[in-house]
Amino acid sequence: MPGESNSIAAASAPSKLRGPIVLPSHQLPERFYLGGPRISSFRGEASGSQREPEDWVASTTCCAGHDSLGLTRLPQTDTLLVDEISADPISWLGATHYRKYGKDTKLLIKLLDAGQRLPIHAHPHVDWARIHVNRNHGKAEAWHILNSGEVYLGLKQGVSEAEMLKLVDAQEIETMLAMMHRVEVEEGDTVYVPPGMLHAIGEGILLVEVQEPEDMSILLEWRDFQLDGRKDGHLGLGFEKAMTAVDVSTLTEGELHKLVVRSKGRKSSNLLADSALEYFRMDKFEEDVEVDAGFQVVVVLKGEVEVKVGSAESKTTLKTGSTTLLRHADGKVEFDIGAEGAFVVVRPPL
Repeated sequence: MPGESNSIAAASAPSKLRGPIVLPSHQLPERFYLGGPRISSFRGEASGSQREPEDWVASTTCCAGHDSLGLTRLPQTDTLLVDEISADPISWLGATHYRKYGKDTKLLIKLLDAGQRLPIHAHPHVDWARIHVNRNHGKAEAWHILNSGEVYLGLKQGVSEAEMLKLVDAQEIETMLAMMHRVEVEEGDTVYVPPGMLHAIGEGILLVEVQEPEDMSILLEWRDFQLDGRKDGHLGLGFEKAMTAVDVSTLTEGELHKLVVRSKGRKSSNLLADSALEYFRMDKFEEDVEVDAGFQVVVVLKGEVEVKVGSAESKTTLKTGSTTLLRHADGKVEFDIGAEGAFVVVRPPL
């Protein structure tokens, strides 16, 4: 299109920022559930509060009910990432991404420490979210597991929305948990949670999470949490309407199997179920590799990783627990992995 190149050029005011951008810890304060020390330990930092279970990485998303909580501030400039991307989307995201998605990164990445089992909940699909809560995303998510534990996914036998509403109203938690698939997960496994699926993360699990960039949940459980679920659990719509976003059908064993990518059976760098790739990408590398230019976040899982971007002569050493942001304008990225090193790269969908 004749005007396309001009519109793309006008979208960018070249930034002085260069990658790799090593991000400091960003644990949100006083969440409703326990956790946080495992994140601090993973990062090699002193532990803080027992209620800082989420570290929001490279976030352009606000925590629900807040104006700025959750947004990542860049250490080099003390500016918000969302503002830097808005001012120079081509450098950050690339022209191809910008043409399709605009200034939307399509990502929210978290480190999450479940100091207790999380409540049973679900997140809506984008089509439902657009109609009912005027959001541009739903909330598909995926978890790369860093230590063994258990998670709950979907229903072994479907029920009606009315039956589920009765259980929610009475807070029959043990009944609901018994209705769900209980899945044992090990270090290196990855679990995809499609929009609408009921789920809960078990106590003691540390994970790297990627999700669509929204903070909205439909809560079916609040009994033992610092929550007013009857007031805040239904996105302001009432539970009868909110339940229309929740999948209460049967999740078969075959369908469940496709959601969990086991570490032992994985044959490529891709960590995700095929159905997740329309939302985001997550790859794991345990040997030297070159990755194409793009907006991407690197989480070092163990060991040390040396990274060199574009034509840069020097390398940056990334340590276990570090979270690092790279822009499209940084060019191709070379990773040299030390002994027993491993890292994940999280990227928007193709």
